[in-house]
Amino acid sequence: MKGIKIVVDSCCDLPKAIQERFDIKVVPVNVHIEKRSYADGVEMSREALYRKMEEGIIPTTSQPSPGKFFEAYRELAKRASTILSIHITSKLSGTYQSAKLACSMLPEVDIKVIDSLSASMGAGFLALAAAKAIEAGRTVQEILAIIEGIKAQMNVFATVATLKYLQLSGRVSRLQESVASLLDVKPILAVHDGLVEAIGKVRTRAKSLDRLLELTQEAMSGAEAISVAVAHAYAPEDAERLKQRLEAILRCREIFVVEVTPALAALGGPGLIGIVSYIEEVR
Repeated sequence: MKGIKIVVDSCCDLPKAIQERFDIKVVPVNVHIEKRSYADGVEMSREALYRKMEEGIIPTTSQPSPGKFFEAYRELAKRASTILSIHITSKLSGTYQSAKLACSMLPEVDIKVIDSLSASMGAGFLALAAAKAIEAGRTVQEILAIIEGIKAQMNVFATVATLKYLQLSGRVSRLQESVASLLDVKPILAVHDGLVEAIGKVRTRAKSLDRLLELTQEAMSGAEAISVAVAHAYAPEDAERLKQRLEAILRCREIFVVEVTPALAALGGPGLIGIVSYIEEVR
């Protein structure tokens, strides 16, 4: 009997163990360095990316081709009655549109392409919730409703060690307008309606991490059950400290520390760190 299967792009940052546990198919985005292109997380490791960036080489990224999604969908269709394809916000990447184009090439397959309006574990949590709902025997419509409910209350707050990579990415025009001239500050960023926006600034790294914690605590105030992820690029010690502090002040049902995929690390640069959170439905 065919079931419901999940596809994500590599920017969802779901831990490998979860991908394997729930049989989630990952389609890699592309990382471009000089004249070569690499499949994110497959042909390009985080360590190799950071070495290139330390050498002064600025990577760029691009969405998977519709053909890559077509191949993934066609293969999954052999054992899936419905495919849920969940992706990084369409306002920062063309990945969602590539998935939609591939979907139109397979009209005989029931494919639901979902714009997470988020990034990293903001998309990853949607895929994880969908996978748990599939395992619990929920219908497609029930799962779509769960996803929309989580999307509506997802919180993503982040900061970077330097503005250089975000400015060069060309994907955050509102951010450039807000803080482009403030090179000596640490911006506080949020994902609102799929866009990265600067919502504040502080002078030091320590204060920026404190602010991420404060914003998350405010957003999750009074919640009985919370899912949280600390996502980072080459900042494992900061991420672990944030995790411990979150566990001390919030009622975390589950908490993850994930290192962002090379494609996101290329956009934010080494030192990128964020907290992704949402309030779980208490059952």
